[in-house]
Amino acid sequence: MSVIRCLGISIPCLVFAVCVTSAAELSRYREFDLGSSVAAVTAVTQSTERDLKTIHNRPALLQEVVWQPRYMLGAPVADRNSINEMVFSFIDDQLFRMTVSYERSRTTGLTNADMIAALTELYGVPAESRARADVVDGLALLAEWQHGDASVALRRSQYSESFSLVITSLSLEPVARKARATALVLDAREAPAREAALAKRRADDQRQAEEQIRTANKNVFRP
Repeated sequence: MSVIRCLGISIPCLVFAVCVTSAAELSRYREFDLGSSVAAVTAVTQSTERDLKTIHNRPALLQEVVWQPRYMLGAPVADRNSINEMVFSFIDDQLFRMTVSYERSRTTGLTNADMIAALTELYGVPAESRARADVVDGLALLAEWQHGDASVALRRSQYSESFSLVITSLSLEPVARKARATALVLDAREAPAREAALAKRRADDQRQAEEQIRTANKNVFRP
């Protein structure tokens, strides 16, 4: 089935106002597709180079773009007002995860069941739904949808009670996780050498500055 749904002012609109081509198509969120390049994403978000953060550059290039739609230049887009922030995560210029944090004022009063029902209208019955959600790092997993290479997880913070949606590539995410773990090992292994090089550079800079002061004073000093 291929239809475009234009959602009105309703709970689904507040939670996930997005054009969906199929209930099973989980790899797309609004204008964004898993696997997209940094350039493709930033062309939509109108992000600048300073918004692109490099997390690690080896053994793979891991980058992030943080986007807050309400701060975009130009006329606001009405159906984005439910989004507080989106974080786009890339590995080697491929988008492997989108984390959507919803605006609290747009979800106030909505229960877990309300949110699951809104997403079920778009994605169908979740592969997993929990009456009592497990909590990891302060986030409870309420429901999860999976199809093909994509997974969509609905989460709720135990501290702020805010909702978030995480859209993940099941093939790229493990590669990114392994690359991140390897990068941390490399960072720890190389840390002493980096610190020694930094200390040497600072000492050299200090000696150069002192020598410049000495030379300047030597040229003008008269006893």
